[in-house]
Amino acid sequence: MATTAMIALKPLTTFARVTSNFTGSGSNYGKLSFLHTANLNPQNDYKVIQSIKDIKNNNTNAILLKASHDETGSLAYDASIHGANDLSAITGEYKIVNKGNIRTGIISARPEESNVIEKVKTLSTYLKEEKNCTVVICLSQLGYKNKNTPDDITLAKKSTHLDIIIGGHAENFHMHPVIALNNNNAEVVIHSAAGDTTDFGKIEIDFDGQGRKKHISLTNHS
Repeated sequence: MATTAMIALKPLTTFARVTSNFTGSGSNYGKLSFLHTANLNPQNDYKVIQSIKDIKNNNTNAILLKASHDETGSLAYDASIHGANDLSAITGEYKIVNKGNIRTGIISARPEESNVIEKVKTLSTYLKEEKNCTVVICLSQLGYKNKNTPDDITLAKKSTHLDIIIGGHAENFHMHPVIALNNNNAEVVIHSAAGDTTDFGKIEIDFDGQGRKKHISLTNHS
């Protein structure tokens, strides 16, 4: 079963198809599909894993991400926060994935990192302004909302060039997609596939010829 939300990019308000800018600008266009997992078990979820493989194999513009510390090597992730393609093991702590005419920059945020908010802000700005990425995504283990430590909400609000936060915390996450405004008053999507009722998340974005979003679809498959 899948639940899909077509989100108008205003904080926690209307659900609709809209045109809206990402932070920054660009001349890229096309459509991207981001698949992300957080709690799959290869022994119990083999049908789900096969479904994800089928989607990725049949969609040349699909990018597979993992923001959690669990799972084994059953899936070929384009970037992850643990295991194969772990961003912490990559020089510069970021990865750029090119699909069609669109460049996606991917970074991570971990609770054990010092100055993690500033690190993400600096890297996302670099990816947008120096590497010409249309989309910048952060795989986060910070948790959706904390009292005294950095969280996904703070990360979104203090960012300037971050477009999407994919939460992978096993317990601290929001059940539904959330839209927060960043420091430039632009939208940041926060989406999670954690929890026992979700197998994987899917984010689809259509762009126009100027690199602007035509619409975004957020889906949790269960």
